[in-house]
Amino acid sequence: MNYDAQIAELTMQNAQLKRELDQLRKLIFGAKKERFVTENVTPGQLSLFEDLSVGQGPVEEQTKEIISYERKKPSKKHEGRNEIPDHLPVIEVIIEPDQDVTGMKKIGEEITETLEYTAASLVKKRIIRPKYALPQNEGIIIGKLPSRPRKGIAEASLLSHLIVSKFIDHLPFYRQIQIFKREFDWNVSASTINDWFVACCTLIEPFVRRIKKTSIIKWIFTS
Repeated sequence: MNYDAQIAELTMQNAQLKRELDQLRKLIFGAKKERFVTENVTPGQLSLFEDLSVGQGPVEEQTKEIISYERKKPSKKHEGRNEIPDHLPVIEVIIEPDQDVTGMKKIGEEITETLEYTAASLVKKRIIRPKYALPQNEGIIIGKLPSRPRKGIAEASLLSHLIVSKFIDHLPFYRQIQIFKREFDWNVSASTINDWFVACCTLIEPFVRRIKKTSIIKWIFTS
């Protein structure tokens, strides 16, 4: 057995282990600036703390990404504020100068248009029907009341407002009752509103059945 060669190999391994032990001590006990500092090792010899990225280029280049995105530009430029529709009712307010304009000639005018909101209002509708006595005590005549969806104080406009607000604007009846109280100081009970709603549903029931029947017939002939 070649003891000289074995001794030389063990000596080399011992030296390598000492270097690695020194590096480990520096890593644990050394100052921050001394940590992670790799000493020169024998060429071709792997180190326990060798940077595996060596030879693969700078780390920054490996992690660098090019991120790009596309942004859609608006097809048209902003054209300013929206135009006020022509079909809306117009209230004209004429503002004269504070000075006396007697004897002055009007040379033009400036018009500024804005939008004003007028909340819906409750109106008490009073129907007056004069009564007349027929001659010779033959009786009394009086005009007929206009037709209404149901008996009571609710006109068709109020009933339709309640239903549209509930099913289109998603305002439950209790919210509408609160609005009536807040804006018009009118107290109406939930039971009254429900009675009106049931009456409206009963009134349009034949119409709903007709729509369903027509839809079924149309589906039969088109399917």
